[in-house]
Amino acid sequence: MKKLLVLLMILLLLTSCAGKKSSKNDPVSQDGKYYIQKIKEYEVRKKNTANTTDNKEFDAFLDKVFVEAMEADYMTMHFNVIDYKSYGIDKPPVDLGELSYSFDEENFNYMKDQLEELQGFDFDSLSYRQQYDYEALEYSLYETLADYCYYRYNFLVSTGSCLPENLISNFTDYTFYDAESVDDYLTCLKDIDRYLDDMLTYTQAQAKDKLGPLDSWIDYTQDACKGVLNKTEDNELIVSFDKRLAQLDWLSDSQKEAYSKENRETVLNEVLPAYQKVLDEIEKYRGKKKTNDYALYKLDKDYAELVYILRGSNNKDLETVFQELKDNLSLLEAEYVSCFYDSDAYEKYQEAMDGKGAVSLVGKDCLEYLRLNLVTYFPDLGDVEYTVEELDPDTAPSTVIAYYWPSPIDNHNQNIIRTNPNNMSPGYETYGTLAHEGFPGHLYQHVYYYKTNPHNFRSAIGFIGYTEGWAVNSQYYAFQFADIGSAYAAAAVSFEDAYYFILYSIIDMGVNYFGWTAKDISKSFEEESMLFNFSESDANYFRNFLIEMPGTYCSYGIGSSNFMTLCQETQNKMGDRFDFVSYHDALLKNGPLPFNILEGAVEEYISAH
Repeated sequence: MKKLLVLLMILLLLTSCAGKKSSKNDPVSQDGKYYIQKIKEYEVRKKNTANTTDNKEFDAFLDKVFVEAMEADYMTMHFNVIDYKSYGIDKPPVDLGELSYSFDEENFNYMKDQLEELQGFDFDSLSYRQQYDYEALEYSLYETLADYCYYRYNFLVSTGSCLPENLISNFTDYTFYDAESVDDYLTCLKDIDRYLDDMLTYTQAQAKDKLGPLDSWIDYTQDACKGVLNKTEDNELIVSFDKRLAQLDWLSDSQKEAYSKENRETVLNEVLPAYQKVLDEIEKYRGKKKTNDYALYKLDKDYAELVYILRGSNNKDLETVFQELKDNLSLLEAEYVSCFYDSDAYEKYQEAMDGKGAVSLVGKDCLEYLRLNLVTYFPDLGDVEYTVEELDPDTAPSTVIAYYWPSPIDNHNQNIIRTNPNNMSPGYETYGTLAHEGFPGHLYQHVYYYKTNPHNFRSAIGFIGYTEGWAVNSQYYAFQFADIGSAYAAAAVSFEDAYYFILYSIIDMGVNYFGWTAKDISKSFEEESMLFNFSESDANYFRNFLIEMPGTYCSYGIGSSNFMTLCQETQNKMGDRFDFVSYHDALLKNGPLPFNILEGAVEEYISAH
């Protein structure tokens, strides 16, 4: 089956993965190096800002890209499109996709062909909007082709990406549009046991390739399974299904009863035994791998480089990225320290950290406050439809406070913020998280861009450094209008979020790319940080932690660092002409982009103002 990898924020149902061990000289490895180099050498073209006439043949090509992406995987299609028939989409097989530890050469060649077809268009013949679409797709294909070549390192039961845990999110966030979608849900639910069996077969083959799971990954996966198994009749997959079913006025009571019975029997007789099997089977890998074996530079230095290119949506030299992270960490530290020169700032800071002012708000009250007050720094989005729904406390990931589930392309009022009742309490963490996930973070960015009426294919690609970097910076600005009572105190509170993402990204790159030891971590921060000194035992803890979750924080840290650097440079160039609202519009209006392409959009903004 032809597939275009769809990069979604939450949807982690994998469709193709890995194969036999590769050497540095095999064709797959060489292709990987080739596409990494294409990313690093990518040259952004000058856009024709005055051309509003779309090239019809190019839009037809993008239509095909979108349709084929949706036809590749049922769950991807369901979460992106409600009325798939109106887009000319043939519904793909109703299942959870394929999990195979083998290199998908057919799909790899399909993407190469798509890239060749894209590059057959004359860039100068395209409209301004289409020129950004061209570069976004071209760059995304380079990223995906490069990543494909390091298929061996897709881990399904890791701490950073736990497939059994992600499955629950996909089913509890599934929306019913009609009877067909309810039937499809139940068909996919019945596919969970097969899918998890495939995951175990995949993990076994990967372990034979000397890439078995670490003990910490096993612990995390087993805990996720226990969260599902803790409840039977009141299981989240039963309760949430019945709750959504009750709201469907286009089903009769007898239909609802039949669906409810079928779902309950499937969960109890098929899904729960499948999770028990994973919990039991994954245990056999315990004690067989050491954390140090998984430092990225030890796995493959080229792959290590690619991880930070992909996570940061950035093609800068990694030494430059690393230095910018350290420079921005120093700026945040200096800003934090200077806040307390003000006599009232520390008291206001403590009050905010304890949950005073707007920081005391939670749930929809907090989100509405953020939506109404973001206009200080961001363009007004007006009224936005969204719902706030609680996760089941037993299956909610322990590290999650809330997350945003994006709306489908044909109903931008269907926005969902899911909150974790275990972690939802008044304070700066909740306020910052709701800003990150809602306003002016993910929900705001998603809806703002789609109100510009972009081409549908843009929902099939993504740049995680942009999206997560945007959301982290949104937290920073949200504290500026949090009614804390002191600009200094607001800056100090906002520091808490941005600082740690950048801090972890520095250690992550240091350990996984540059090969830092625990002593190297301690020495580096002793020499360069005003606020952080690591004992060797603490340094060793963070070293192991970030080897086990490589790159996880870097989409947030590198992404936010890129936004910080870009804003500083723009303010320096514009001086008094700089305006946050119009500047943020320039960052938003062309959708998520890698930062080298985004920098071109900012240059256009500077020239126009």
